[in-house]
Amino acid sequence: MPEKEKAQGKVKRGIGSFLKSVAANVLSERDTHLGGVPNEYYAMWLDPRMVYSCAWFESGEEDLATAQLRKIDHVLAKIGLQPGDRLLDVDCGWGALVIRAAEKFGARCVGLTMSKNQLEWANECVTAAGLADRVEIRLQTYADVEGRFDRITSLGLFECDGRNDLQDYATVLQQHLAADGVLVTHGIVSTAPGGIDSRFGLDNGGYLARYLFPDDDLPDLGYALTAMREGGIEVSNIQNLRRHCVRTLHLWEANFRTKELALRKLVNDRKYQTWCKYLRDWATAFERDEVSIYEIVGRKVGTRASTLPWPGAGSVLSQE
Repeated sequence: MPEKEKAQGKVKRGIGSFLKSVAANVLSERDTHLGGVPNEYYAMWLDPRMVYSCAWFESGEEDLATAQLRKIDHVLAKIGLQPGDRLLDVDCGWGALVIRAAEKFGARCVGLTMSKNQLEWANECVTAAGLADRVEIRLQTYADVEGRFDRITSLGLFECDGRNDLQDYATVLQQHLAADGVLVTHGIVSTAPGGIDSRFGLDNGGYLARYLFPDDDLPDLGYALTAMREGGIEVSNIQNLRRHCVRTLHLWEANFRTKELALRKLVNDRKYQTWCKYLRDWATAFERDEVSIYEIVGRKVGTRASTLPWPGAGSVLSQE
């Protein structure tokens, strides 16, 4: 083998190793955040499907379970999921999205988590739904997945990457996306141009930085879009979910307060108070436009325009 090809091979292997380490670090941080808290704790204040991300409301009057199911269907419609499609859900939580994708759309799904508690719960739900032949839950990072997928979803992991790793996150996802594939991600961004506003305390060792997201540095939307483009993803649709997120947090907090006595039996006082402050402060920050949350749909950079679907074809939606 010529020396030039050997050198190129070393570079490619080095890049691949680096990207895998980024993915492992990101997901291990999420697992640390969830660690030490049993599934029963979350089951007391999340919806019955255990969805731990922003819900979707049409009127704001829906209950949490309805809004979370509507969010999942909204996301799967946005990516134009079809029967038989291979779907990868990065940071799948307790498995709600992949189970719905298999049940309603007939997709073949792989869900990734780095939480053993989530893995056990999700596998039980998959078995109970009779979907073991179409849904696989793995304790695995997204960089270690083999092959490519027609559709990729990654909801709520965006903000755990931070500014510095966001391009690498996008690079890894697009590497696992089929040539004509579609992905959707949503996550929290700063509304201060250039990065997180110090009022919210993520850049100066404030409460949220110390207790829940110790290594985060929220990007602003412009930075995030640039990082995704440089990572090989062409953004085709952006949607602001800030009001939906405020409503979700308010419903979570209401459930949390209602179940206070039961929750306190599962965690110590400090952790309980930390969660109370977490839900309240995030809701306040979203309400005041100090932070926001966007859902972003994208494809591989370089996809020919003539191959893209028209909105009326029912593939990628742009509804509010």
